[in-house]
Amino acid sequence: MHNIFRPMKINKMIISNRFIRSATMDNLGKEGMVTDKQIELYRKLSEGDIGLIISHGLFPTLEGQSSKGQLGVHTDETIASLNKLVNAVHENGGKIAAQILHGGFWVRPEVAGFQPIGPSAVYIKETGQQVRELASDEIHELVDSFVQASRRIIEAGFDAVQLHAAHGWLLSAFLSPVMNKRTDEWGGSPAKRARLLYEICKGIRDAAGPEYPILVKLGLQDYHEGGKSLSEGIEVAKIIESASVDAIEISGGIEKERGYHIRLNCTQPYYLQECSMARKALSLPLILVGGMRRLQDMQSVLDEGIADAISMCRPFIRDPLIVRKFREGTTDYSDCNSCNLCLEQSRKGNIRCMLS
Repeated sequence: MHNIFRPMKINKMIISNRFIRSATMDNLGKEGMVTDKQIELYRKLSEGDIGLIISHGLFPTLEGQSSKGQLGVHTDETIASLNKLVNAVHENGGKIAAQILHGGFWVRPEVAGFQPIGPSAVYIKETGQQVRELASDEIHELVDSFVQASRRIIEAGFDAVQLHAAHGWLLSAFLSPVMNKRTDEWGGSPAKRARLLYEICKGIRDAAGPEYPILVKLGLQDYHEGGKSLSEGIEVAKIIESASVDAIEISGGIEKERGYHIRLNCTQPYYLQECSMARKALSLPLILVGGMRRLQDMQSVLDEGIADAISMCRPFIRDPLIVRKFREGTTDYSDCNSCNLCLEQSRKGNIRCMLS
């Protein structure tokens, strides 16, 4: 049996155990900057013995802001602000990664002040918005925006960076034939659709050096008719592995119904098959997210070699100290029932468990 509480190495970063707090949008920011409420939230998380805390997604450009309470990493002025989150976690001996998230076609003009952008000009039924297709030179500029965002993340003191390439956000959209209908160097095949993500990963590695941990949250498979298949997702994963990415968090891609990756009332792991297939094809560390509630299930993921670590979102909203309780033996499950009411609250900038 693999000890789920044993340390794990991701590049040169060593985390104390195999528990990861998946990036969770809290909407507590103000004009892109960190607030006292966020500092308190991250301080509380850092008291719970979590191996690695991943911040909520930070927008790398103003065009990428998806909610009013989202934090930015688009200018150098954000560095000192973000450092407050780092200090709140480091003061308790924890590790924290910063996630970069560009909203892409999910961006609303009333929030960002821009028309949503994407790889192709498509109409989004859920938002009632027409997506503006990016020109090739704009995509090259976007690569630099992500690289500059990673520089600021490093200067702010984060222990690692993660790119969000799942759930339909911009990088995920480029990977999917549902959203990416291009026939130039940025589309037309799985490899070309993965070029943006590859160029960003390579650019960050060149800028950050060989020892800084780079993670990707990857939608391995689309859950949408005509979307990316699992085999295509594995091909993408191999491509970014070749760009010296250090770990991949396995999740879902484009969804037929928004929010499918936070499945209602589901309290069992639900990306097991995807992660198992990835494990056979990849040598880098894998992180499994989705439906983790029972310690026994989490342990089985490690024992069966499916993943090297497990990631949770809603259980940490329910109880930020759950890992400490696992270690102390006072409980062996999270009583989060995946009702998703907490996520409704988070959209209002009041993230909390409604069962408490």
